[in-house]
This record gives sequence, C-alpha cells and structure tokens, in this order.
Amino acid sequence: MGEPTAGRLLALLLLMLSCPYSLLTISVAPEDEKTPKEEWWGETPALQPQFENTPSNITAKVGESALLPCTVSNLGDKSVTWMRQRDLHILTAGIFTYSADDRFTVVHAEDSKEWTLQVKFAMLRDSGVYECHVNSDPKISRQVVLRVREHSQLDDPALRGLPTTTTIPTPQVLIEGPAERHIQAGSVLTITCIIHHPPRQPPAHVLWFHGATNIDYDSPRGGVSIQTEKFPHKTRSQVMLSNVRDSDTGEYSCSPSDLPPTVITVHVQHGQHQAAVQQGGLSSAPVANPVTHLLLLLLLMMLQRVKTWQ
Repeated sequence: MGEPTAGRLLALLLLMLSCPYSLLTISVAPEDEKTPKEEWWGETPALQPQFENTPSNITAKVGESALLPCTVSNLGDKSVTWMRQRDLHILTAGIFTYSADDRFTVVHAEDSKEWTLQVKFAMLRDSGVYECHVNSDPKISRQVVLRVREHSQLDDPALRGLPTTTTIPTPQVLIEGPAERHIQAGSVLTITCIIHHPPRQPPAHVLWFHGATNIDYDSPRGGVSIQTEKFPHKTRSQVMLSNVRDSDTGEYSCSPSDLPPTVITVHVQHGQHQAAVQQGGLSSAPVANPVTHLLLLLLLMMLQRVKTWQ
C-alpha cells in the first residue's frame, strides 16, 4: 500500500469524532480477575520443603539393622541432618556421617526423597528419640522413636497371648578365678571372662580395660592377645599379657556390650612369695609341706635301721 492520501486521513478523523466512546473505551477487568504478575514474567513462588508421611515408631532386634525413615519433598538446595535427641549429637549431614560410631549411616539414592538413618548392629542403648532436620527457613524437623528389643522380648509367645512356662535366664558376666590376684613380674597374665546369655543372643562385642584404658591388639603396651569365642548359651573372652611389669598392676574389667562390666585386681610382684604368687588362680611358687618333711624323716630312719640289721 502507498502512503495514505489527504482524503483518507480526513475520513478516518471524521469516523473517530463520530464514535469516540466505541473506539477509546478500554476494558478493565476486576481486580480479582487480573492475571498474576508472575505469569506475565514466567516466575512461580518456590515451594517449601515438607516431610511426607512415614512411620515415626520403629522397633528393631538387638544385633540387627534399624532403619529410621525420613522422606522430604521439595528439598531443593537444602540439606537433611539426623541428630540423636538425648545428647544432641549430630549423626549425619547430607550423605556424610559425623559420628565416631560408624554404625550410623544415611541411606539415600541420587534424586531420591528418602533420607533413611541406618543403625547397624542395633544395641539396647540405641533406643531413644532421633530427629530428622531440614535447614529450610523456617527450619523443620520430625522425630522418630527407636525401640531396640531382645529377641526373646519380640518372640515371646506370651506377648501374643499364648501360654508359656519358659524362663529366659538373666545374662551374667563372670571372670574365672579369684577377684584379687598376685603374679610374678615377667610372667604371662591370663584373664578369662565368661558371659552367660539367652540362647543365640551373644553380646555384639566384648571389651577389656586396664583401669580406664582400653586393651586391644594395637595397644601401645604390646604383647597383647585377645580371643573371643561365641557359643549358643555363653561367650568366652580371654586376654593375655606377656612379660608383665609393674605398670600392669591395677584393675582389669571385662565389659560386654549392653551388660555391666566385672572387675578383678592384679598385683605384679618381684621375687618368690610363698603361696602368694598366682597366675590365673593357680599358685606358681613352691609351697613347703610339713607332712612331706615328716615322711622323709621316717623314711630315713627306716633305712638307717635296715642298715643296722644287716
């Protein structure tokens, strides 16, 4: 098209003057019908992280793994932290473990909403409240209660309403031999600990201590041997210290997991001590016996008389 002629422009001007309202009227939508500004600019408000509905009470058996669930939607760039409530100890942050106890780990698959706290080889002392935290603004958290039970408590027929006469023995920790021992310097000290427990429920581990110091294969002292054997109804743990010295004097304790320890006292001595130096409850020093001397004297007298008769 060419440029508009003066006649066309004049006609258009007359038309606008004759219908001013029909051309200049602008429709204004009510306030509540306006299109949100966000849609014009392609922006949407960020969704806040929130927890999905998962179990908040978990029961596990001693020695097995416990899984504490925590599922978070809309996590975005936020992180998930697990904390133990009783001591406010941070166990995991993200996928990393921040506890010296490596039994605690977080189970999380990439792009998954699940951040499950795994407690391996669960112990009775692991029972308690655990908290799953998200560092959003404001921060959010949820609690999960863990109950660790003995196998007998979970499998007891009485809990299912069935009659039973079976009595579960109470676990006992004993150290063989006397509670106080004397041992010669340079000898080998052997201490044996017996743990009686319900069938197929041995302690997860047995620790040995000299005073407050843990005794292990790599102890600075050296010359340490520990052997632990597990049987259906009992566990036997034995510690051996070679070439004992004065610094080995003191209290020794056998400490099974989830059970109170038992203690003995050891004295390291120098020289021969009649009826005093003991190793593992057995005397290692010769003891003079008056009866033996009397028998020897009678035998000599009889031999002397025989010679006289000859």
